[in-house]
Amino acid sequence: MSISIFIFIFIVVIVAAYSYSYENNHHQYVLLDDGEVLNIEGYSRISETPTPERLHAFLLKQFYFYKLLEEPEQQKFRDRLQVLLKNKWFIAKDGLELHDVMILFICASMVQITFGLKTFEFPRFNKIALFPDIFYSGMIERDVKGLTVYHSGLVIMSWRDAYDGHLNPNDKINLMLHELAHALYLDYFGNRRMLYGFDEWQERANIEFESMARTNQHPFLRKYASTNIHEFWAVCIEHFFEAPLEFRKHLPELYRAMSKILNQDIAARIDQLKAASAV
Repeated sequence: MSISIFIFIFIVVIVAAYSYSYENNHHQYVLLDDGEVLNIEGYSRISETPTPERLHAFLLKQFYFYKLLEEPEQQKFRDRLQVLLKNKWFIAKDGLELHDVMILFICASMVQITFGLKTFEFPRFNKIALFPDIFYSGMIERDVKGLTVYHSGLVIMSWRDAYDGHLNPNDKINLMLHELAHALYLDYFGNRRMLYGFDEWQERANIEFESMARTNQHPFLRKYASTNIHEFWAVCIEHFFEAPLEFRKHLPELYRAMSKILNQDIAARIDQLKAASAV
């Protein structure tokens, strides 16, 4: 027997034994690309991946952001969405029934917030838990609408608030984008601030944040942004996508800093769309 055949058989036996041991413990595990083993017991992925045509129809109807994209960009959006649908795990808690459309909304929001970036997979955050409403967090000992937990790679949301936030696309409150903004920072910007230009953004953001801390109000940003700089970042994400023209008007320098770090300019896209429709 050649050495290569022997090595192949040895690997097959090891993998089989590895899988068997976990199967007997009634757990589900997934081996991630970085070598980590993810416990996804109780979690599930989308039951049926929609066809490109159905995805296109869904996104056109449900995501204003998608309508702003050129056709090749829409293809890029769908391609990225397909990747996330195959790799993110979901669980419904406290009697909530998990449906594929919930998974579509959240994964599409992931694509939206990272659309200008080369990396979009949120590799650290592979699990999303959905509660029917506001839930109690033992970690911070209070009721919350959402929570992003780095050490367990978990994003948790109240589905009612997440869906309501999406249905009102201009109120500058979007729980999906808010929690994903925290995940984006933790996954990409936290340890690579200089690489992504986050320090430059924070230098500009601190001016507004410190002003809010003193006055406890702001003519544009909602009050919750004054909680801390991380919440300020998440609130800015909500405003950037839900009120880009107002953002650019009221806080032009901060808006430019947001556009730079996210590598996308929503207000400019809207301007182009208006100009094209006027012709």
